[in-house]
Amino acid sequence: MANNITYKVLWIDDQVAFDPDFVEGYQIKAEAYDIDLCPVSNWQDARKLLYDNSEDYSAIILDAECKMNEEDPEECGFINKVLNDLNKFFGKKQIDIPWYILSAGTMDGFESVMNVAQYSHADYDEEWGNMVYSKTAPSQEANSRDKLFENIQKVASGQTVNKVLFRYQETFQYMGEGKLIDKEARSIMLKMLSQLHYPEENPHFEYQGNPLRKVLEHLFRAAHKIGLLPDDCFDNRGQLNLLDANRYMSGLEMNHVKLRYGQIYDKEKKQDVDTIFPKYMGYITKAILNFSSANSHTSEENEYTINDKDLIIDESEKELFFGYVLQLCHVIKFFGHFVETHNNKEENLKMIKKVYN
Repeated sequence: MANNITYKVLWIDDQVAFDPDFVEGYQIKAEAYDIDLCPVSNWQDARKLLYDNSEDYSAIILDAECKMNEEDPEECGFINKVLNDLNKFFGKKQIDIPWYILSAGTMDGFESVMNVAQYSHADYDEEWGNMVYSKTAPSQEANSRDKLFENIQKVASGQTVNKVLFRYQETFQYMGEGKLIDKEARSIMLKMLSQLHYPEENPHFEYQGNPLRKVLEHLFRAAHKIGLLPDDCFDNRGQLNLLDANRYMSGLEMNHVKLRYGQIYDKEKKQDVDTIFPKYMGYITKAILNFSSANSHTSEENEYTINDKDLIIDESEKELFFGYVLQLCHVIKFFGHFVETHNNKEENLKMIKKVYN
């Protein structure tokens, strides 16, 4: 893929449930346009994916006649019901995700359904392109499946989130579902970096410190899962001592438990033999914690509930805020590279050393 960016597209078509060859053929074709086609057979399942991970999707493809729920039959009122739901969702989230209809066009009343749908799509035609595409049109025709994928690729490449993903792809390669650092950290970083580069798109953005701390905590939790951070950094409620975790990652002994990573300071070489973070990075991460209220914690069971109020930053300090956001990008990249060469949990655990005074 030319840009190393994949555009995730939610695709709802009831044929997904019983025709794997149909699905595979569409996915292979979509890959040629940098599209990761995510097939779902009914709106209920698609709706949950969309509501839980709205920032993940660059577009939505709808069949004209599909199922609202897995147990339901196909219905010609599918599009109207889904669009009504989508409009409420977009209003609540204050976002717009491009949507398209891909259909064989054989259902009764197809034209009248499309006319109603066009009313919702019309305000976005210039930005999103054509609304309706045909499953059976030859690839060279303007309403073909290929032209739909080509159009989605073009539209997605200009979206704010995708521009940010492209600019910071070395950072985001380590964050997300099934990746090194939790997907919540990815979502937070996307919001902060989007605000840095496109502030006019969200004039009500609040400059809070805790999102910075949350991302760093997710990084520490990732370190713990791979054996790079000892259990002693957590209390019996699953809360993480952020300052101790940062000292350990920086090659210093912890305050509450006398542990450190690897060998103690080498007096002859006048340097730390083993550290995860180099000295300068330990200063960066400590500064981020100090700036973002290090004494607020999350728990493993309820990771995103903050015990104290979010630290609200005066907008006049936004340069400081974004400075730390960019430094955090560097920290994430460094940590990701480090784990690539230290990915054996058992070996990592052996590096936990007790400090004897």
